[in-house]
Amino acid sequence: MTEELVISHEHEMIAQAMLQTRGDLAKASRFDSVPHNAMSLRRLVKEEPSIRARYHELLADEMQEKQLHIAERILNMAELQQQAFGGVDNEGNDLLPDPRMAIELSKEISRLIAEGKGTNISGKSAVLLSSKEDAAEILQQFLDS
Repeated sequence: MTEELVISHEHEMIAQAMLQTRGDLAKASRFDSVPHNAMSLRRLVKEEPSIRARYHELLADEMQEKQLHIAERILNMAELQQQAFGGVDNEGNDLLPDPRMAIELSKEISRLIAEGKGTNISGKSAVLLSSKEDAAEILQQFLDS
């Protein structure tokens, strides 16, 4: 049984706007239901962690509704990471390597694995982890656990 977060109506509207903009507070501030400009909205979300927590709950609910399980999301991220390493895609087109994106995807994969195991991992740890193991090995370890 999960505990549902109880927040004010205004904060709920902000969390809903964040969901629709995928966390982009500048875009969320343009919604009629959000009575803040971008700067005051950023400050409010920083001062009220319950807003971000509610946004995360809404996001998780949406992902479950779309049946995107953690393993599926990791697989999607691993495919994107392969593309970021460069090479040739399925249609024979050359892909230029994008090391920065590969590292960011490694962080996201590590975060998803940590989420699946219920532990936290820092960005620095994710970079270290990605330099030691590739996404396929990480995914296999996650699936074996």
